[in-house]
Amino acid sequence: MELEFNIWLVFGGLFSGLLLGAVVQRSGLCMSAVVSNLVLMRDYRQMHAFLVAIAIALAGTQLLDITGLVDLQASVYLLSRINWSGALLGGLLFGFGTILAGGCIGRTIVRVGEGNISAILALLVMGITAAVTMYGPLEPLRVWLYQTTVLEVPVELASIPGLIHVSAANLTVLLVTVFLGVILFTGNNSYSPLLLYAGGILGLLIVAGWWITGNLSQDLFSMHRPASLTYAGPLANSTYMLSTGAVLSEGTQFGLTLLGGTLAGSFLMALLTGTFRWTLPERHHLCHIIIGGMLMGFGAILAGGCNIGNGLTGLSVLSVRALIAVIAIFAGMRLGIYWLMRTETIEKQPHWYSFINRLAHH
Repeated sequence: MELEFNIWLVFGGLFSGLLLGAVVQRSGLCMSAVVSNLVLMRDYRQMHAFLVAIAIALAGTQLLDITGLVDLQASVYLLSRINWSGALLGGLLFGFGTILAGGCIGRTIVRVGEGNISAILALLVMGITAAVTMYGPLEPLRVWLYQTTVLEVPVELASIPGLIHVSAANLTVLLVTVFLGVILFTGNNSYSPLLLYAGGILGLLIVAGWWITGNLSQDLFSMHRPASLTYAGPLANSTYMLSTGAVLSEGTQFGLTLLGGTLAGSFLMALLTGTFRWTLPERHHLCHIIIGGMLMGFGAILAGGCNIGNGLTGLSVLSVRALIAVIAIFAGMRLGIYWLMRTETIEKQPHWYSFINRLAHH
């Protein structure tokens, strides 16, 4: 079986990845840092960037739906079968794992492009675990959990507007207004223009991803579900393809080239800015990195997406499942920080601080 080449999916994913990798490498944007910076330093700058990203992603994506350019109802985030248990458990495990591994999945991919050996190890473990969970020995467990706990609902209740009986347009306006208000009135007017720009570009890339996969790449001979930026599935698919030589569906092309483009974009930006350097992992953090990568890979597949896939792409369509996963991911991150603070001995405190401070190096 040959994989039919879809130029919009391939080059759309590649260009999105190149831009995203370059922007995140330059800015240091990281969703894990939203929580760690708030908890450790009361620093709101990463949170502001995330809110800018979700505000733009939400407004732009809903505009695509209202104008009929993309049928969001066809996406996997708005299916009538809500995998609430996978979103909750997977989100908690993924969030906890990001703290142990030293960064969210997007930031980990970017750090690989910078030559960070710790990130390479975390990404390898993450990819293998994700593939094993999606296609390998852990697949029966994942399927059993889904079939046992999945919630069948009318399709309109899979979205937040349908659940609370408001229009998507009104809810979008309300949420964007709230996000902008939080940005303006928190953090004592301490802003990072670079992070805000990075958040804005990330939000625009979410919108572009929906447009590419849900409109430009669709024709009579190429029908696939609309999607946007996510890394969990592409990471599992790329690992599975490399290890088995299998050919996956045409719809996977956007995610696979997005993953490759992000690695390339971060690498090129690191070279241009002189920040590329091979960095060896600290010996006392190897166990954290390996366990964190495993939790991230397993949790992301259970939750149906990573912090980008659920936290931005899923929320941009106002998905109930994505909202459950995002709340769980943030809770898992907070638990991870608490666990590290409680378990590390006084003698290891400098090591722990340097480890978790990597999330907030900008």
